[in-house]
Amino acid sequence: MHCAMFKVTAVFKLPVLIEVARNLGVKCHPKGTMLTLEGPRFSSRAESLMFHQWGADVLNMTTVPEVVLAREAGLCYASIAMATDYDCWKEHEETVFENG
Repeated sequence: MHCAMFKVTAVFKLPVLIEVARNLGVKCHPKGTMLTLEGPRFSSRAESLMFHQWGADVLNMTTVPEVVLAREAGLCYASIAMATDYDCWKEHEETVFENG
């Protein structure tokens, strides 16, 4: 089955998630664009700059295929992302390096 993926977050649940985050004192951004990389790997500098130019707010390796499967099954889905670094496009911030 092919499903539209332009709006996959369970919007009616969003106010509850925002309220919980704010009650816990967690900084919350209620909307944005998440781009999923095929992991496990970090993006190259060129990829990171391209994704930033495309308007991606968060890069991750975990929301696909989960969001697609939830959408196809008609399940509610919301992603809670915890930022760990600014990727390589923000030059004056420390980056996260893979151990090993």
